[in-house]
Amino acid sequence: MQRLLEWDDLRFFLELTRCGTILATGEKMGVKHSTVSRRIDKLEESLGVVLFDRRRSGYTLTEAGTRLTPYAEQMESAHLGAIDECSGQLGSVSGIVRVGTPEAFGIRILAPSLHKLYSESPGLHVELMAQPQFPSLVTREVEILVTLEPPKVGRYKFARLAEVNYYLYGAPSYLASRPSITGVNDLAQHDFVDYIHDGSVSERYRFLAEVIPEPRRSFTTTSVLAQRAAAAAGMGLVILAPYVAQEGSELINVFPSESLITRTLWIATPEDLFRIKRIRRVWDFIREVAEAHPDLQVR
Repeated sequence: MQRLLEWDDLRFFLELTRCGTILATGEKMGVKHSTVSRRIDKLEESLGVVLFDRRRSGYTLTEAGTRLTPYAEQMESAHLGAIDECSGQLGSVSGIVRVGTPEAFGIRILAPSLHKLYSESPGLHVELMAQPQFPSLVTREVEILVTLEPPKVGRYKFARLAEVNYYLYGAPSYLASRPSITGVNDLAQHDFVDYIHDGSVSERYRFLAEVIPEPRRSFTTTSVLAQRAAAAAGMGLVILAPYVAQEGSELINVFPSESLITRTLWIATPEDLFRIKRIRRVWDFIREVAEAHPDLQVR
């Protein structure tokens, strides 16, 4: 090694491992892609090893790069911890926390509750990404993720958040004009509103296929809120969580005593980030919100 490693070089290294391409890394870090290339070349020269295999599809870690990664992550954690400790020296918790959630959970459950978090910790700011395709913890798009798919590999802290029951709903106008429904076997005669299943949303949202083998779809969308709107307009039956359906004059629960599908919500964050105060505070708050919500079952 010709000189001591600089944290800034390792920061570029980590972002490239997460983003996979020079261009995406530059965009995320707010610099030109040539700057990213130069910093990586400089780091490799300092270490005397090749850290990435350069391919047209992107950059992948070599064996040396894989060995370096946990040390770089420890330095990142120490860096974030130092900032966290200094900014929180007066007992307050402050900073930005990026949170990814399923669309309806973020919009209907988490967002309306954030005023309580802000009143208790005015220095905190949550950036919420509520969307049907879960953002990535690997590339650090978000720092906390509420998901139907817990991480299977990697260094993550994760826990069960809640169980969600899904029911079948229809608009009064639709139900009045179509064949009566006395059981699941009657559903083959009906139209449905559903997700688009082309990889643009999580496979865990394939609710309808678990209930009826060949559903007749009248409308498909990537948005569960758009599904609700279409079903309320009478376009077909729809499977929703109660906090999305908000049943009443617009939607009626077809089988009120029987949920058709149950899914588990998980909460996850990289292990190194879980030690940061602002991350733990938001993590704990999300769990408090889930425990208090009547439409979620917390075990």
